[in-house]
Amino acid sequence: MSELQPILVPISQASAIIGKCRRGIYQLIATGQLKAVKSGRSTLVVYESLKQYAANLPVAKIQSAARRHAKSVEPISKLRAGVDPL
Repeated sequence: MSELQPILVPISQASAIIGKCRRGIYQLIATGQLKAVKSGRSTLVVYESLKQYAANLPVAKIQSAARRHAKSVEPISKLRAGVDPL
């Protein structure tokens, strides 16, 4: 039998799912980026909106460690050579 997919998740679980703090989840709800409903006093996030939010995030562009290191060293070498890096 297949595993059941949640429909609604509490704020704490939504926070763990997408790696944002509770305040960040409430901010995303306030700006309409996540959908949420009330059940009594509880705020529940629509699980599908978490998936849509994650799918719409831009792709990370990460440089290799060697390239990052070369960029961070350059201004120091310019300072030692008496060149204004700005």
